[in-house]
Amino acid sequence: MQSIPVSKSLHGIKGSCFSIRLEYNEEFIIVHLPTIDKMTKEVFLEMKTLLDNWWMFWKTVGYKAVFAAVEPESKMNKLVCMLNFEYVGKDNDWFVYEFKE
Repeated sequence: MQSIPVSKSLHGIKGSCFSIRLEYNEEFIIVHLPTIDKMTKEVFLEMKTLLDNWWMFWKTVGYKAVFAAVEPESKMNKLVCMLNFEYVGKDNDWFVYEFKE
């Protein structure tokens, strides 16, 4: 029987008006946006720059994609699409998006 890798959580990516928590294991990495204090064009561009910069790191360490899980009724669905995540399906009560090259 194959065991499911245990996920770990890492806090540490902090933007000017938001924070990001990463959930990861050997198979995947998921970004969580637990707080967004305000949403402006400048904050969006900051998120886009951070995502692009971190993507190079994640790719270097071997991840093929980064995932985001969003509640169906959340405004975050629009945000992750604007950040070039693509919808890949539904898991329980969450919409799952993927970011990759």
